[in-house]
Amino acid sequence: MNEQQMAKRILIADDEPLYLRTTGQLLRKAGYVCECVPDGDAALEKLRSEPFDLILSDLNMPGNLKLELLRQGRTQWPDIPLIVITGVPSLPTAIEAVRLGIADYLLKPVKYEDLLASVRRALTQPPPSDSEPTTDQLDFETLSSKFPEILGRSEPMLELLEVIDRVALTDTNVLITGESGTGKEVIAQAIHSHGRRHEHNFQVIDCTAIPESLFESVLFGHAKGSFTGAIMDQDGLLSRSHHGTAFFDEIGELPMSSQAKLLRAVQEQAFTPVGKNELHRVDTRYICATNRDLQEEVNAGRFRQDLFYRLGVIHMELPPLRDRGDDVILLADAFLKEFQRDNARITGISDEVIDCFRRYEWPGNIRELRNVIERAVALSRGESIQLSDLPKPMREPQTSTPQAVSMLAEISREEALDNADQSYLTALLKKHSGNISQAARQAGLSRQGMHKLLARHGLDATEYRP
Repeated sequence: MNEQQMAKRILIADDEPLYLRTTGQLLRKAGYVCECVPDGDAALEKLRSEPFDLILSDLNMPGNLKLELLRQGRTQWPDIPLIVITGVPSLPTAIEAVRLGIADYLLKPVKYEDLLASVRRALTQPPPSDSEPTTDQLDFETLSSKFPEILGRSEPMLELLEVIDRVALTDTNVLITGESGTGKEVIAQAIHSHGRRHEHNFQVIDCTAIPESLFESVLFGHAKGSFTGAIMDQDGLLSRSHHGTAFFDEIGELPMSSQAKLLRAVQEQAFTPVGKNELHRVDTRYICATNRDLQEEVNAGRFRQDLFYRLGVIHMELPPLRDRGDDVILLADAFLKEFQRDNARITGISDEVIDCFRRYEWPGNIRELRNVIERAVALSRGESIQLSDLPKPMREPQTSTPQAVSMLAEISREEALDNADQSYLTALLKKHSGNISQAARQAGLSRQGMHKLLARHGLDATEYRP
């Protein structure tokens, strides 16, 4: 240990005496000088009287229940990195902590090697320059230039970009929710690409495409001869995310038996391949996405609460396209440029179509918009997309009667969205004459995912076949 590292002073604040004492002892053995205090008020007193190189703070303790220590620490001592550790994650406070510019956000119990790695990272990162704008100071143009892959200028998107900007710089697990087609994988990819792990793999794991009986083998790998058909050793998908990011798409579709196995891997950052005895360590950040309300799934007993807390330390809700104002026009122009490569004759979108796009509810969100533009470019006979190039339901939207509006106001948002999903699936089945593969392809789903959605809404594809 060199003298420079030996001199690093760490302030540890936690109201659990055993954890406080144990953490202090472990970091002292690693060569750091540690001061331990039992609450946020005592931590602030220490900071006023002594110099420190790092603050290690519990989130839920006296003197920090409203993030007093975090807020004053970032304001009065902005050059001191701050790591948050908590055993009771709270989604709103987690997001606020990340917004404040913490160096890392860890969940108890924290493995010693993970804690030590986080401390080393925080101490070696240069403090932010006074000339560099904070997230609060970043204007929309600055954020947009940092994330060119995310299109949008609406207020909901500005708020989302601010959170992404902070979250990307941590190793905190993230849960992304939102309606189908809102771009959850794009957001997950952006978090990975702009984070510490960007040089390593972004491994997509589609939970709707893995049969329950093969979950362990696909995710953790297997040994030759461990089951019928295992003709050679095979690495699992989780191994490919080592030092990178594992993106679990549609995590809400994971069966309960598979959830227990995933929880163990997330907690221990380790797993055992099928047919082997040795434990495989994996350093992975988890980002998950779902169009379901996971808290509702937990309440219904369909999703494990402990896994929900482990995966959803930071919860990001993506806005539907209908709530993003003129972002629909910005996205439509981007998709038009994409499809102009195959049909350079199409140069624009008519004013009537733009007005139609603004009025339409977009139940399929960005994915539906992309399909509409692709279809219109293929069918258009002129130099610009016209109303006649759009699907008939868009050109002739059904008007809501006062009675229908009154009935809609009597149901919950979840019921309304569920009804919209059912209407969308019914329209797909009618369009494709009950062909599951074609309907799934347009919706951007796997066949298995489409079957699950149809079963959930009580729809039978055979009823739509000629």
